[in-house]
Amino acid sequence: MGFISNVTGAISDSLNSELKDQYLEAFRTDSLGQNLLVKRAYRLNSRGHNQDSSNIISNGSKVLVPEGTYALMIDDGEIVDTVTTPGLYTWENSSSKSALSGGIKNALGDAFDRFRFAGEVTKSQKIYYVNALEIMNQTCKDYLNVMYPDPFYGNLYLKFRITFSFRIVDPVKFFGKTGKETTVYDYMGSEYKPKKPFQEVLDHMEEAINLCAVRDKVPFPKLLSNKSKLKDAVNEAVSKEWSELRGMVVESIALTDLTLDESSRNRVEQFDSAKLFADDPAALGALVALGLTKASQLAASNSAGAVGIGIAGAVSTYAPGAQSQNILETCPFCGTPLPAQAPLDRCPACYADIRNYYTGK
Repeated sequence: MGFISNVTGAISDSLNSELKDQYLEAFRTDSLGQNLLVKRAYRLNSRGHNQDSSNIISNGSKVLVPEGTYALMIDDGEIVDTVTTPGLYTWENSSSKSALSGGIKNALGDAFDRFRFAGEVTKSQKIYYVNALEIMNQTCKDYLNVMYPDPFYGNLYLKFRITFSFRIVDPVKFFGKTGKETTVYDYMGSEYKPKKPFQEVLDHMEEAINLCAVRDKVPFPKLLSNKSKLKDAVNEAVSKEWSELRGMVVESIALTDLTLDESSRNRVEQFDSAKLFADDPAALGALVALGLTKASQLAASNSAGAVGIGIAGAVSTYAPGAQSQNILETCPFCGTPLPAQAPLDRCPACYADIRNYYTGK
């Protein structure tokens, strides 16, 4: 008899436990802001709502989805529904039917399930919110060294740091990689110790930089002002790791503390000077005249006197018979137009030695 009494008591306890869960719930969250990526929903009211079984969500419960968030319904570990538009929603397809919604037979069925499992709930339902905001200021303290195959200047060697923002665009894929409450720090790490998703961006920066140079033909001086192309190149480079596997995209990216090594900087300066003089013959003539004037002044101050002036003249011209020589019209190295008065030793723009390119020397 004692067993009957114990069995009866167990059935009673199971029914009481199930009926306590038959109040409709309201779930919500505050804004996840810039620190939280995933957060479990909490009940809006603190009394009378699934006090004994927080893992059960009754049919007809209300779910508030604020701006800048996605909502996921998890039923026994499986994502069964997703909300991507903010608003107030009613959950009507719960596997736990509410007696207040006309599901008394199902409620009793759950009660006997609990009895068979020693009074424990046999299902688990949870609501998680996923951040849909742009997460800003992801910065790495380390410098990256990358070769930039510039379409005009040739191979340039860059040194820079990156700062970027990202956004979760597919909450199902993203939650599949976390499965729990997650902060930005937990997922991305810090600027001093970036974690795998952040490191994936760093690892693909050279590939993205090359796409800007080779495919998009962005010259180095315009690289910083072409942030949209740089962002697209980064997303293309990390698409498998970020978009396909994690449901994330890089929203914006900036290169900071950008510098060139010395040889790259000299090449850029020489190219820009040559282009300036090629586009402006008057500027070229002024440069040549300035060079002759400085050379004459230098020779005049030389102790050799007039001999020094002759030497100064030789800096830019050959011997007196040079006028009869075939005069170059442009520099064979940079294409800068050359003055026709006399053959020069060096190009006034790129300073290349051009003496051997004159015929009749």
